[in-house]
Amino acid sequence: MLLTETDKASMQSEISEVITEFCETAEIFRPIVADAGSFAGPHEPSEEFLGAVPLEFKPHTPEDLKQKGADGTADFPANIDLAEGDIIFYQGHRYRVTDVKRSNCFGAVTHLTASLKREYQDVQNP
Repeated sequence: MLLTETDKASMQSEISEVITEFCETAEIFRPIVADAGSFAGPHEPSEEFLGAVPLEFKPHTPEDLKQKGADGTADFPANIDLAEGDIIFYQGHRYRVTDVKRSNCFGAVTHLTASLKREYQDVQNP
């Protein structure tokens, strides 16, 4: 059975509500890349604030870090503008998004799952 567009929108809405009910939020920043064609290569001199968003954060164990290469994963509502390389500021820590997967249920994108790698630097919330 194929889902109607109404069914897909309903599934997406319900999953977003579940994520929002966790009452956790994070701030998303997108690095601004400069000097992409220069000899020294590109660098990120600044970041653009994209907003605060709800998430469900799942930390990984040190063993998971060895196997998966991520400090944790987070689920976001499907309508969030999230890309690989973005910065997630969550509970006083900076995480780099290393992968974003769209979770599908019978053709409906219900939520996004991002792999996160913690950045260890002495930086306050930008």
